[in-house]
Amino acid sequence: MNKINILNVSIDNLTQEELLLLLKEKGGVVVTPNVDHLIKLQKDPEFHHIYQEADYRVCDSQIVKIVSKWLGSPIREKISGSDFFPAFYNYFQDDPDTKIFLLGAAEGVAHKAQKNINAKLGREMVIGCYSPSYGFEKNEAECQKIIEIINASGATVLAVGVGAPKQEKWIYKYKNQLPNIKVFMAIGATLDFEAGNRPRSPEWMSKYGVEWAFRLMSEPKRLWKRYLVEDLPFFWLVFQQKLNLYKYKSPIGQLLKTAGLISSEQVAEILQEQAYQRHLRFGDLLARRGWVKPETVDFFAEQLPHLETAHPQQPLGQYLKKAALLNDDQITRILNYQRQTGMKFGEIAVLKGWVKQETIDWFLDTVKAEHKVRSLEEKQKYGKASMTPIAS
Repeated sequence: MNKINILNVSIDNLTQEELLLLLKEKGGVVVTPNVDHLIKLQKDPEFHHIYQEADYRVCDSQIVKIVSKWLGSPIREKISGSDFFPAFYNYFQDDPDTKIFLLGAAEGVAHKAQKNINAKLGREMVIGCYSPSYGFEKNEAECQKIIEIINASGATVLAVGVGAPKQEKWIYKYKNQLPNIKVFMAIGATLDFEAGNRPRSPEWMSKYGVEWAFRLMSEPKRLWKRYLVEDLPFFWLVFQQKLNLYKYKSPIGQLLKTAGLISSEQVAEILQEQAYQRHLRFGDLLARRGWVKPETVDFFAEQLPHLETAHPQQPLGQYLKKAALLNDDQITRILNYQRQTGMKFGEIAVLKGWVKQETIDWFLDTVKAEHKVRSLEEKQKYGKASMTPIAS
C-alpha cells in the first residue's frame, strides 16, 4: 500500500473506493488525519502510538492534500470522516451483515442520526446508539456499560464521534473487548452532521481547503483556539520538512517497539499507567516491570541520537553492548563462531537466541543508516567505499 509521510505520520494514499473494498475484505480501524491531528501527534506519544497501530490512516483535509503535493508526494484523494461515513453506509446498504452502532455526540443527537440514516436507507442498518456523559472515557463503569450495550446489539461496525484524540484512544483501549466489531471508525463531528444538528460547509469551501473557516464561524467559542493558535505551527513544520530540517524525536516506546524489544500491548499498558503517574518517565515504568533493562532505556533515550552521527562507524556488536543486549562474553563467543563458520555477526546472535532478528534488522537499518549514506558518498567521490567490519 502506497504511503505518504507528513510530519512523521504515514498516510495511506488510497481512494475512497479502494478503502471501501479493503474494509469489505478485511475490516480494520480507520483514522482520519487532518491538520489538528498532525499537530496533536507531535506532542502526544500515546496518540502517536495509536495512530501507528491503526489499519488505515486516510487524509481528512484538503490542506494536508495540498501540502502533500507541495512536498512532492501528492495524496490522490481527500477522505474526510464526514464524507466517508455516508459513503460507507450507502456502499453497504444491501449487505445484511453490516450493522452499525453509533457512539458519541450530545444526548439525543446520536439517536436522531440513527433515525435519519435508517430513513435514507430504507432499512435498520444502524441498530444502536449511545451518547456518553462528559468525561466518560475516565469512568470505567460507564465504558464497560457501553461495551455491554454494543456487544448485545449485534453490531459489526462501530462509529465513534467524540473528538480527537479521545475517540481514537477509546477505540484502541476497548476494541479487543468488542469481538463482533469488524470495522472501527473515528468520525469526529459526523454524528452532528447526520442528525442535522450542525450544518456542513458548502462544497466549494471544502474543495479549496477553507472548510475550517466555516466551522470557526459556526462555533467560534469552541474552535477559535484550535484554528487560530494551536494549529498554526503546522505550516512552519511542513516548511521544515520541505527543507529536510524537520526533526521528530520518536517516543522511546515507539523506538523500543520498532526494535522488537517490547510489544504494542506493553507500550499501550505503560502509556495508560503513565497517564495517571505523569511524574514517572516511560522508561522508568518499563524498567520497574523488568521488561527492559535500565541500560537499554538509557541507550535509546540518551545515547542513540549521538551514535547515529558518530564517527567512525562502530561494529554492530558494540552497538548491542551499549544497549545492554549483549555482554563481552557473548560478543567473544560470537566472534569465535564467526571465524569458524563465516556467518554474519547478527545471524549468530539470533541463532543463539540472544537477540531477536527484528532487533538486528533495526540496528542495521537505523543506527547505521548515516554511515551507509556517508560510505556511498565517499565511494562516489573517491571511487571506493571505506569498509568497516560490522562484527568485530
